[in-house]
Amino acid sequence: MANQEDRLLDRLDRFCDAVPRAAARPEELGDYVLFVRREEAGWPFYARPRLGVATPPAAADITTVRARQRELGLPESFEWIHEIRPDLLAVARAAGLGVHQAPLMVLDPAALPADTPADPPAVRLLDPDSPSFETDLATWFAVTQAAFNPVSAADGPLPTTGTDAPEIVTVTFPTVDSGDRASGTQWSTTGATAVAPATATAGADAASGATPASTSQTGQAAQAGPAAGPATPATALLPAAVVRHEGDAIRSGRLRIALATLPGRVDPVAVGSVSRVDDVAEIVGVGTLPAARRQGLASAVTVALARRALADGVELVFLAAGSDDVAMLYHRLGFRRVGTACIANPTATV
Repeated sequence: MANQEDRLLDRLDRFCDAVPRAAARPEELGDYVLFVRREEAGWPFYARPRLGVATPPAAADITTVRARQRELGLPESFEWIHEIRPDLLAVARAAGLGVHQAPLMVLDPAALPADTPADPPAVRLLDPDSPSFETDLATWFAVTQAAFNPVSAADGPLPTTGTDAPEIVTVTFPTVDSGDRASGTQWSTTGATAVAPATATAGADAASGATPASTSQTGQAAQAGPAAGPATPATALLPAAVVRHEGDAIRSGRLRIALATLPGRVDPVAVGSVSRVDDVAEIVGVGTLPAARRQGLASAVTVALARRALADGVELVFLAAGSDDVAMLYHRLGFRRVGTACIANPTATV
């Protein structure tokens, strides 16, 4: 059994190393790989230990990587699976990083809920060939920003650094260089990186009935009522590079993006996506607007994305929950904990 779990974690670790390579240039710095965006709408990925490295970690190496990240204008972000490199936790902290530890969970497909509520939320996946794709994509960015960082939602449809993790601790956004807005962010545990990891207590799953975390980030979106749409206008056009980047990823099967609405409503109030490499996929960025939580939206998005990944031929679906409490909620959807994803950042809350 232990060997099976080891092989499973190794499989996830290889996914975490592989997924950035589709959109970033790997740069090896000692025992670490730093993923550097290579396109106008590329990704400001994290650094992580090189696969197979067995030498003890050193704080000086982390300092070297952070200096290179600053030089390149990248977030000083590191990610790894704790069970693969358990000795890195103490060293990262000694090097001045805060480390968020997120429950790493894999799906038992047979345990996915078979029944649905009588009046379920509506979940749809973005179609890059649809005439509404650009608007849908802008809506996704806007809802994601409002869900993870409501206080910044008035700044525009492109996300800024996320600091509230209402559902799952992973969310990914491309970096955009366009005029006076260079709003790249990424925050994740594995499949898609972090400008800032979870620096606020994670909230509860929308389906649980539990109250989301109360922080200063509840923002304007919470005042709009349960039918509130995105806190930023989805009509604002995204840079063409972003639309092209995301559209190509969806067409290739590497990405699926979901929008969810409440029954009888039009405006999306929850989002999520799933990233795929070969037969492994990670569900990331599941978030709900503060005013629309506790109504099953996060669960509906998660189940829809998991089912689509399985239909696409994925064998292993996983995610990293925002907290132990949120992990319990995803356990009800068929996920079980297999390890811990570590996200390290100079400003993270331990």
